[in-house]
Amino acid sequence: MSIFNQLFENIAPFFILLGVLIFVHELGHFLVAKFFGVRVEVFSLGFGKKVLSFTRGETTYCISLIPLGGYVKMYGDDPTADVPPEERGRAFLHKPVLQRIAIVLAGPLMNLFFAVFVFTLIGGIGEELPGPYAGDIQPGTKAYDAGFRSGDKILAINGVNTPTWVQVRRALEASGGKAVSFTVERQSEPQPLQLEASVSFGENENIFSSDRQVGMVPGLGQESRSTIIGVADPKSPAAQAGLRSLDMIVSVAGKKLNYWRELQPAFAAALTPGQSHVTVEVRDLAKDEKSENIRSVKLAVPSGWDEKTDFLSVLGLEPAELYIYQIKKDSPADKAGIRSRDKVIRIGGEDVHAWNDVLNRVKAFDPVTEGMDITVLRDGAEQTFRIVPEMTKLMTPKGQEEKRFTIGIVSGFFPVGAEPVLYRVTNPVQMFTHGVRETLRWTEFVVMSVVRLVEGDVSAKNIGGVITIGRVASHSFAAGLSTFLKTMAIISINLFLLNLLPVPILDGGHLVFYTIEGLRGAPLSMRKMEVAQQIGLMLLMFLMVFAFFNDITNYISTRW
Repeated sequence: MSIFNQLFENIAPFFILLGVLIFVHELGHFLVAKFFGVRVEVFSLGFGKKVLSFTRGETTYCISLIPLGGYVKMYGDDPTADVPPEERGRAFLHKPVLQRIAIVLAGPLMNLFFAVFVFTLIGGIGEELPGPYAGDIQPGTKAYDAGFRSGDKILAINGVNTPTWVQVRRALEASGGKAVSFTVERQSEPQPLQLEASVSFGENENIFSSDRQVGMVPGLGQESRSTIIGVADPKSPAAQAGLRSLDMIVSVAGKKLNYWRELQPAFAAALTPGQSHVTVEVRDLAKDEKSENIRSVKLAVPSGWDEKTDFLSVLGLEPAELYIYQIKKDSPADKAGIRSRDKVIRIGGEDVHAWNDVLNRVKAFDPVTEGMDITVLRDGAEQTFRIVPEMTKLMTPKGQEEKRFTIGIVSGFFPVGAEPVLYRVTNPVQMFTHGVRETLRWTEFVVMSVVRLVEGDVSAKNIGGVITIGRVASHSFAAGLSTFLKTMAIISINLFLLNLLPVPILDGGHLVFYTIEGLRGAPLSMRKMEVAQQIGLMLLMFLMVFAFFNDITNYISTRW
């Protein structure tokens, strides 16, 4: 890839995103100022030295050197400057206070309206969202007892269509404590099924929602086990054919696979009476995840099989959940001699059946003891290692630090979600409704992010600055048009709310000044406004430095 392409992919999205949002914001101020007859002297994207400029009418339009903001310079906005009586009708500070409030408010509101426009546009273009498919449904859960099975497609809830999982989740969240009717499509059934399930209240996993408790059907989710395999017996047909633990089966007899539950039916469908071999394509995740790493393997199937045969057991294949995918360098496990592809079978003499068992046993380590015995299966033989877990600082999903005992191993269990579907709205009214609804939803998200930050539920380390915006812009640009536009709309909402904060030098601070002026009939003294603006500037500088520090530390942590 050329340097030009790298620069375009990494830097251009940032300038496009920020440039559009700054332009939209300043355009709001500009249009309303012109509407009320205020003379606009400069319309600038960026600060500092002018790079490009031209003058049309009474306004100079320019692009300035520092692209981290913009400004609209209006005639008469300096309270210390003299304005001739004949020019006061064009001067900003000589306009009625309500007009000044409207001019200041127009910038943030344009960011909000722009978000509605972009989300409306996305509704028409379409975006990929998780399909309305159930993941692995475990026996004994309420979802299983209600009749759901792995891979079911939920067509409707209470008669309302659910084209994506987003609609499924929202319908359930709003139905806590009620019985709900589901219309479900199942591959093994010729007609859609009607299922009834009671929706119970549970803790909302979305900490940025205003609802702490939402409706859910326990056991109904989208996570499915992937096709990453474990091969415990070196004498099994799988091992003899060259398959290894942490291989991911990509296809069976040419049929592409995504989920573990598809393996058994795929083997059954690929084999015909008298057939003794089946070809599978696999990828070794222990090496890398590139498509070039795919290899073809011919598996020998023992004789005597029929349609009822458990092919996975016969071939020696099992889920890779208890197999170690990765070991942190110089961790307790690394120093003890644990290796990638080892299968954890016992900790402290007690069998483990799931990776959570491993995590919980290690977390519960008593430092008074001299260590813990961990038994693994390697090349068909058991080996026991004495390990002393170490106290480690980890980041929770909320961005907070959590201290717990770890040994430096990562499971081979990588759950996968449902295949995405293209969600698109064609009716113009529905498109606009979609735009408004998404704008309100993301506005609530941003507001609740601040609330959770103040409450301490979310770490301040999640606050990011220009580097974070640049990385997000680059990644979303690479993901496609809809994703990039969605990112732009979300950041536009952030700018709308940020600029409304009652901090002097921001639009919100000016709104406070003019509101006070309107209530008391006279503006605040110059001295009071200067002090307030100095305090506001210091607060803003502190926030920018703090965000930049987070940007740097987060960037370093992801690199190293």
